Amino acid sequence: MKPTVHIQAINEIAVSAGKILLEFYQRADLQINYKEDDSPVSAADYAANQFIVAELEKLNYGFPILSEEGVAIPYEERKNWETFWLVDPLDGTKEFIKANGNFTVNIGLIHQNYPIAGVIYLPVIDTLYFADENGAFKINAQQEKTRLNLPQEPDYENLRALKSNSNTYKTSEYQVLEKLGVKQITPIGSAIKYCLLAEGSADIYYRQSPNMEWDSASGQAILEISGGKILGADKQRFPYNKVSLLNDEFICFGFGNTDKLDF
Repeated sequence: MKPTVHIQAINEIAVSAGKILLEFYQRADLQINYKEDDSPVSAADYAANQFIVAELEKLNYGFPILSEEGVAIPYEERKNWETFWLVDPLDGTKEFIKANGNFTVNIGLIHQNYPIAGVIYLPVIDTLYFADENGAFKINAQQEKTRLNLPQEPDYENLRALKSNSNTYKTSEYQVLEKLGVKQITPIGSAIKYCLLAEGSADIYYRQSPNMEWDSASGQAILEISGGKILGADKQRFPYNKVSLLNDEFICFGFGNTDKLDF
């Protein structure tokens, strides 16, 4: 049986974490460190993470929390988790440092290896995307709420793709998009890509270069519940809580029917 959560409470945690990030945003004295994989991490990441973890624990659901900036948890410990939170307190640290606004707060809920709820907050434009068993929604800065409901079929003659803003796109990735008939490719940072797909502003996001489970989980929940898909290289639904938390290649669709596409 799938667990249910109070999505409004998760929304509030994400928004409050976003406000914490804005306290650090564009600060000249922001301290930047680098992880073993050479990815940046800042005081903002740690402050938002500390807040999110504490607030999720206060909700008393009892679900474990796996976070980018949290303690590394070995697979032997987490392999039997049925339900857990998957958190990226600052998705798009490179964009945050560049001060281009393309960063998000991501909170996803995984059940039996797949996302069932997710929240993504865009602090700079005060916009919230979220989804659970009741549907997928967007709330903009004017507090206007919109249900996200994607079509089954896209405009095949004018397919629009998104790509990462900070990672070098491979020739093979362009070749797949060309094979799909994509006419337009727009670069943008962080989990905003999933949000744009879920609201129908783009059609495809294909990625071969590695990213992590916490980068995609909340976005997958929002996109799937909106009516889209995320598929792995095997063309099956993209799973979580793998032995390695590093994601393999995947492709996202902002529509429901992929049968007519050759990919």
